[in-house]
Amino acid sequence: MQNPYAQQQAQNQYWDGQQYPNLNEQHQQQQQQQQFQQHQQQQFQGQQQQQQQQQQQQQHGSQFPNIFNDPTAQMGLHFSQTALNASQNYMQQNIQQFVGNNDMRYYFKVSNSYVLKKLRLIVFPYRNQTWIRQSVSAGQYATPIDDVNAPDLYIPSMSLMTYIIIWALMEGLKGDFHPEMLWQATTRTLAFYLIDVVFAKVSFYALGIDSKDSKIWDLAAYAGYKFVSILLIMLVEFCGFGRLAKYLVLCPLTFALGFFLMRSLRYVVLPNGGSGSGNGNGNLSRGIRTQFLFLYCFVVQGAFVWLLT
Repeated sequence: MQNPYAQQQAQNQYWDGQQYPNLNEQHQQQQQQQQFQQHQQQQFQGQQQQQQQQQQQQQHGSQFPNIFNDPTAQMGLHFSQTALNASQNYMQQNIQQFVGNNDMRYYFKVSNSYVLKKLRLIVFPYRNQTWIRQSVSAGQYATPIDDVNAPDLYIPSMSLMTYIIIWALMEGLKGDFHPEMLWQATTRTLAFYLIDVVFAKVSFYALGIDSKDSKIWDLAAYAGYKFVSILLIMLVEFCGFGRLAKYLVLCPLTFALGFFLMRSLRYVVLPNGGSGSGNGNGNLSRGIRTQFLFLYCFVVQGAFVWLLT
C-alpha cells in the first residue's frame, strides 16, 4: 500500500509541471530583455558622449575641421583623388594625340629649371631684365626649355587641375561638397578659361594684330598663367589665415600677374614693339592698343581672378 499523502504530493507536482512548464524560460527571457535594454541605453549614452566630445573639439580645438571624421569631406577627398587619377591616366594615354605635331609639342618642352623660373616670374616679375623672346631662326622662336619668356601649356594645365582639386578639398572641409559640384566646378572653370582665350583672340583680330604673332596656343598659355596666382590665394585661405589675409595677398598677386602679362604681350600687341610688327600704324593705333593691353592684363584678368577665388 502506498502512502496516500505521497500520492497526493506526486499528483500536485505533476499538475504544477503541467500548468507552469515555462516559468523558468519566461524568467530567463525577461532577464535577457532587461540586459538588452541596458546595453542599448549604454550605447546611446556612449554616442551622446562622443557627440559632445566632437562638438567640444570643434569649438575649442584647432581651426581646421577633422577631415577624417567628416563623411562629406571624405567624399570630397575621394572624388578629387579619382579626378586626379583619371586626368593623369587620360593624359598618359592620349599625350601623343595632344602633342603629336610639332606645333603642340613646342609648348610642352619644359624642364624643372624652366618651371621654377617661370613661376617666380609670374609671382614677382619686377626684376626681369628682358621680355623679348629669343629666336633660333627666321620666324621660329626658342622653346620654353631654352627661353623663360616663351609661353608653355604645361604650367597652365597643371595649375588648372590643381585648382579644381584644391577647390574640392576646401568644399569638403566646409562640409558643403557634393559629387555633382566637382563636375560643375570643372565646367565653370573651363568656361571661364575658354571665354578668356576667345575674348583675347577676337580682340587681337579686331585690333589688326598679325595672327602669326598671336597664335591661339600662345593666348591659351598666357590666359592659363592666372591659375598660378589663384592657387596661391586659395592656399592662403586653405591654411586658415582668414579672409583679410586672402585679400591682402590677392591685390599684389593680381597686380604682379597683370604686370607679367602686360610685359609679355607688349611685343605682340604694340606695333614695332619687339619681334611682332603688327598691322597698325600711327599714334592712334598704338594708343588704342596700349589701352586694350592695360584693360586686358589688369581689369579683365583681375575680374577672372576675383570670380575664381
